[in-house]
Amino acid sequence: MFEDQTPASNIDSALDLGKEVLPENVHLQQHNRPSTNLTFTRNKNSRYTLCRRSRIRGIPPLGIGFLDIANSGDFAANVFNHVPVPIYAVVLMAIGATVALGMSFLAFSDLKTSLKNVKLLRKERTLLKAMDSDRAAELELNHRDLGTEIFDRAGVDIAMGIGAFLIAIGTYMAIGGANPKVFVASNLLSGYIGNALPAVYGLCNIGWSINVWIRAHKQVSAVYIHLQDGVPKDLLLRRGRGVQEHAILTAVVCLVSGALSMVTPTHWWPYPVLLVCGLAFLYSTWMYKTQIGYERPLLTHDVHLETATLIDEICFLQLVEAALREDHNAWLALELADLSMADLLTFVMRCGLFESLCCQLLNESCVVKQHFDAVSTSTMVVSEQVLLELNKLDQVTEITDLARLCLEQCGLEQITIRRRYLLEALGSCLLHHIEPDKDG
Repeated sequence: MFEDQTPASNIDSALDLGKEVLPENVHLQQHNRPSTNLTFTRNKNSRYTLCRRSRIRGIPPLGIGFLDIANSGDFAANVFNHVPVPIYAVVLMAIGATVALGMSFLAFSDLKTSLKNVKLLRKERTLLKAMDSDRAAELELNHRDLGTEIFDRAGVDIAMGIGAFLIAIGTYMAIGGANPKVFVASNLLSGYIGNALPAVYGLCNIGWSINVWIRAHKQVSAVYIHLQDGVPKDLLLRRGRGVQEHAILTAVVCLVSGALSMVTPTHWWPYPVLLVCGLAFLYSTWMYKTQIGYERPLLTHDVHLETATLIDEICFLQLVEAALREDHNAWLALELADLSMADLLTFVMRCGLFESLCCQLLNESCVVKQHFDAVSTSTMVVSEQVLLELNKLDQVTEITDLARLCLEQCGLEQITIRRRYLLEALGSCLLHHIEPDKDG
């Protein structure tokens, strides 16, 4: 099975690697780090929230995985499709319709996030195409993310969300099926109309899933050609095979589920198969959320993906993860207490923790929060340079303490998410033979 966990290496060897990586590469180019300029707005309660989103948030909520099961909420309405409606069938209809209705609202909520991602990705693509330099790898990554948002996320939210909503309305109407007109309308909504969109989506998704599988296959082949044995090669091979497994599973589930859903208005036997499909879709969503999906910054004019630097960053995250997993006091094991403020902030950004640190400083700190609260404007831009200007002893101490808290509380999660992005970016570079010489 594909797992998004690196094999835990010996902590001593990890720290030996860290002694080489931290001092020498601590000032690596910032082209593949998260954005260091974050804009926050302050509300009436002096709480700060992030605005002007400049990150692609490509990890859907796990609840979306229940959409396929929710679309079977018309079970009672279709199986007990006669008048008068039995009391137990009414109860089952009410439960199924309520679940389907609730899931439709979750889908519409996630659709908003997906559409924001699509808007940002289209903007990014326009910007990349307008640049004079070769942006093949960046455009490859953009194409992958844009297609994923449209087909694997927005497509699911629209097709299954609307389908669940119509099924819920039709199933509620089936409770009053004694009325002939209501009976006919209920059959149409909870039967054919409500299930039509998921069926069409199942057909459309096949093409994209095949494209994803072929792309992952090319990445795996490129890895064998261009990377030497080592951590980046092992991780990218594991990711590529996992993406292929996910693509196959998604295509099969959506196709089978969509086809059988059109049979349910007249037959009961598809429902056991649909239950299996629903559980498989839930597993597929969990797999994408925990092992494949990632968040990343926008690829702007100063961002240029390079194989060698991506490999360095992946190795760096590997050693930090090893320290977090194997040492109860990773802060001291990584010798972070001895770093200057500039190097500490660089470390935080390389781990993808800068946004978390800024949120902590603006909302949970004492001294630093007082500094920002003293600013009269309701909008606050926080950057690495802004934090470096907070050079009083109590401010530095508070920033250091909160950086340690962020590392201990959400370091593993953010490092894992960032590593998925770096691996996908590395795969995009290999597809276009950027820096083709073996570099492990």
